[in-house]
Parts: sequence; structure tokens; C-alpha cells
Amino acid sequence: MLVEFPDPKTIESEAAAWIARLDRGGLSEEECVAVREWAGRSPEHYASIRRLADIWSDLDSLAEILDGVEPYAPVREVRRSPNPSAWLTPVRAGVFASVIIAVVIGALFSNSDYYRAVTTRESSWLASYLTAIGKQQTVTLRDGSRVQLNTDTIVEVDFDDRQRQARLVRGEALFEIIPDQSRPFLVRAGTSVIRAVGTAFVVKLTGDEMELTIKEGRVELKSLKDDTQNRAKKELTIASALIDAGQTVKLNKKIQTLEETTEEEMDRKLAWRDGLIIFSGEPLNYVVEEIGRYTPVKFVITDPELSMLRIGGRFKIGETDAMLEVLETGFGVYIERGSNDLVYLSADSQE
Repeated sequence: MLVEFPDPKTIESEAAAWIARLDRGGLSEEECVAVREWAGRSPEHYASIRRLADIWSDLDSLAEILDGVEPYAPVREVRRSPNPSAWLTPVRAGVFASVIIAVVIGALFSNSDYYRAVTTRESSWLASYLTAIGKQQTVTLRDGSRVQLNTDTIVEVDFDDRQRQARLVRGEALFEIIPDQSRPFLVRAGTSVIRAVGTAFVVKLTGDEMELTIKEGRVELKSLKDDTQNRAKKELTIASALIDAGQTVKLNKKIQTLEETTEEEMDRKLAWRDGLIIFSGEPLNYVVEEIGRYTPVKFVITDPELSMLRIGGRFKIGETDAMLEVLETGFGVYIERGSNDLVYLSADSQE
């Protein structure tokens, strides 16, 4: 048996090529067989092509082609399917190749404060934006929409005559969308797709959790979810909901919550735009996790009971030493500095 370890970047680019081929018209019988074989190689292959199809609003036709495909069965024989990139038009091939190149270049420049890569080819426009740890930047897109990137954030943008879409690769960003009824704005974050016409919202991606807060207007949220109730066969389903201004949705693999967000809470969530982090009674473990997003310093809480100590206050981004001083003098937290940017927090200096 040949066991393959799939490369996520390769899977994503191949899925994009299949979607581009599907967008050009119906697949031939041979191509349908090939895409079914490709999608069935692993859960990652199947989820990737379903996710991209949802963004391209062509999920129904793909679902019909993939009906009955079991992506969780072991691969006993690996056959080479036709290369989907061979069917790309020059424009589409350039678009998807540019996205991959932008991601690679972005990784090379990850030590810079900001990074911007823009590629224009005929009617397509691609851009990739990156901020370093502790930095923020605001960019204006081709249609006049604005994106404000928080610390350690990557956003990729892809526009053409038919669609506007962006992908939050990691981090947090505020999107302020210019209305265009003919081209709704789609934002992908993890396994979720946010559809907006004219609105403002914040998307935060931390590991497997996505948090969406609507500042103005309304958006449609679609989420790709695993249905694990049937152990014999896992299903991938799309859940859809309308989210209004003043609401926050949190999604991960197991939990989905919807809560109202007060004006005061909204101001706290967006305080990073003014260079501030504001807490109002959150536990210390959350506080140091949030502060850790803006600094290379790593915090270790050595006393489990200390994790639940409630913290309130306004802290300026980038002033880590001042934050630690407030924790020590104002909340009785003992601070001990270690090597390799480690800081230990405890309740007793005698520990």
C-alpha cells in the first residue's frame, strides 16, 4: 500500500484549478471521473474543493459530480488523474499561480513590518498583505473597500469582473465593504465564507476558531461543518445564517455561538485600531494570550489558580514592560523573566 502525506498548499492549488475548469463549462465524462478520484484521495482533498466551490457559488453542480465519493476510504492504489492546470485559461493560470507566489514571498518577508504584493493580469487583480507581530496597517482595495489588518495578519485578495473575494489566512482584520450588488464581497476564513454587499465587520482567526463581529449592516455566513453523528460515514455540510450589526459569532470544529455585542464591547474589540488593548474583567489566561498576539514574548502562568484572576485596564500595544509592571504592582502577579523571551507569572515570589 502506498501512503501519501498530502501537502496543503498543493491541494489548495489543485482544487483551485479544478474549480476554474468547472467554471469554464461542464466537465467531460473523463474529467468527472478524474475529479472524483482526486477528491476521494483524502478528507483534505474533498474539503478543499468543496470550500472553493462554495466561494465560487458553484457548489450544487460540483456536489452532483461528487455524489457518492467517500473521501475517508484508504487509498490502495494511486492513479494519476489528468492535470487540472492543463485546462486553465492563461488568465486563470496566472491568477492562481500568483496567489501561490504571493504566499511564498509573504513567508520570506515575514520579518518585515508590512508586506504588499499586487499582481494585475487583464481583468484580474490580486493582492497579498501581511503585518508583522505588533504592527497594524490599513489598505484600500481596487473597488474602494478598506481592510485594516491587526497584528500578525495575512489577507489575500482576488478581484475580477465577476467577483470580489478575500481570504484571511491568519490574524484579524476589519473589512469595510463598498456596495456592489453585481459583485458581493466574499471573505473566507478557515472553513467559513462571509458574504457581504455593503457592510463593516471584523474577522479573527485563531487556530481552528473563527470569530465574526458585525459593526455595520448584515452578512450571510456559510460554514463547512463535519457531521460526525453517523460514525459509519462522515458528511460535509454547509450551514448558513444571516448575522446582523451588533452580533458576534464564534465557530470552531465543535461549537457555534451567537451573542449580542454592546457598543462598549464593540469599542473594546476595535481598540487595536487606536493602538490599545482594553480588558474589563477577563481572566488572566485570556489576557496574556491576547497580549501575546502583539509581542514575541511568551507568557507562562505557573499557578493554575492564578489563571482565573480577573484583569481590567487599558494597555498600549507594544509596551509589554509597562503591561507587566501593571500586572505586578496592580494585581499582585509575580513576574520572572527567563531565557528565549519567556516570562513566568506566579502568585508567590517564593515559588
